[in-house]
Amino acid sequence: MSAAPNRPPKRRAQEQARLAAEQATARRRERRILVAVVVAFVILLVGGGIGFQAWRTNRAPTAAPTALPVASAPATITNARPIVWGSAEAPVTLSLYEDFHCPHCAEFEEQFAGVLTAAQQSGQIRVELYPMAFIDEGSAAAANGMACAAEAGFGPSYFAGLFANHTLQWSDDQLIELARVSGAEATPAFTTCVTSKAHADWVESIDVAAEQRGVTGTPTLFLDGKAVDVAGLTPTGLETMIAEAAQK
Repeated sequence: MSAAPNRPPKRRAQEQARLAAEQATARRRERRILVAVVVAFVILLVGGGIGFQAWRTNRAPTAAPTALPVASAPATITNARPIVWGSAEAPVTLSLYEDFHCPHCAEFEEQFAGVLTAAQQSGQIRVELYPMAFIDEGSAAAANGMACAAEAGFGPSYFAGLFANHTLQWSDDQLIELARVSGAEATPAFTTCVTSKAHADWVESIDVAAEQRGVTGTPTLFLDGKAVDVAGLTPTGLETMIAEAAQK
């Protein structure tokens, strides 16, 4: 059986060039497909993240998981002065500086709200609340809404609701709806207070008062005028501090 004749060198070179061109074309096609897949994945990922963030900030508020009394004595809102809860006869004054868009404040409330509520209800402390607005416009809107709720007589439950929904943008509609899910009524007076930003000057004055006291971040806590280091603080530790201060 005779061997196949060798192809001429020119023909072999042409075939090799054609094969190389085909391989190069295939590689380019594979790269285009890979790039298209990666781009589609990134778009999907980014779009999903944007969609989730939009839902996270624009959804309707929900009720706080821990129920607090809905009604409280209507507060008088005075520039540079805090919202005050608890008996004037309480032996201990606790001053609390928080921002409703501050994630660390939300964590603080989740951990310590029960301690503060129990101490207030037992007559040990009176709470001075300074809602600050240094993070963004949503902080200021929430602080104004808090003042409106305190003025209307349902501050405690509204306060809990603000922190239970601290990722919300806090549009007027969200702030008004929060009154309803907190167990109160969004009266025309409350609604107007929210939409007109009736306590905007008070919100600014609270920030100024905080700065004058040396508050540089939130949450910041003072017990009878003495700063409390919240780093490493535990509910039991705070209970002990309040009990000891009440006995002095």
